[in-house]
Amino acid sequence: MKVQSNSDINKIGFDSNFKVSEQLPKNFIINFESILLGEKWLTKVSLDDTQLGDIINDNSKTSDYYRFHDIFHYSFAAILGWSPCARAMMKRKRKSDYVIDEVEDGARATITEEAISMIVFNEAKRKKYFEGASAVSKTTLRIIKEMTEDFEVKVRSAKEWEDAILKSYEIFRLLMVNGGGSVEFDAFNKAITYSPLSASQPKSPIQN
Repeated sequence: MKVQSNSDINKIGFDSNFKVSEQLPKNFIINFESILLGEKWLTKVSLDDTQLGDIINDNSKTSDYYRFHDIFHYSFAAILGWSPCARAMMKRKRKSDYVIDEVEDGARATITEEAISMIVFNEAKRKKYFEGASAVSKTTLRIIKEMTEDFEVKVRSAKEWEDAILKSYEIFRLLMVNGGGSVEFDAFNKAITYSPLSASQPKSPIQN
């Protein structure tokens, strides 16, 4: 099992001692493309023209734009240096270390991250997707810290989680309004930058 000092983790994440193919990328661009299938809008997510994961819809009776929720996983990867879901979709699991692969990058970790995403989303919907917000509820942050106490990301503070969540929702709102877009992630500077789709790309309508 490879071990990193806390100082290294704070700077670059949890995988710097692994080969590059098992590291989360530090700079990358993810495209979120809206596709109309019948009367239903779906989202295709891609990296360098390669589709990541399944083409997904909201999985809801009403349109709430959860189809763009992968923005949360990639934001966590860039800002927190942690996202078992992003690792799986980008094929960056740390298979060279059996314990890390099974525990940190395995099913339990990915389920935990998806649950966090849903818990935060439920709060966000009640608060206009955090538009104009400067904080996430202390209850939600406490739950996140409790849920992740058995994983490497336990070293991240509630404030770091809050920052990652609010930054990801800033981009989520832009994806929602514009029906997709290109998002650049910079893990070195903990930055996320949005660019709109080209004019030829379809845009899903905003539904109240």
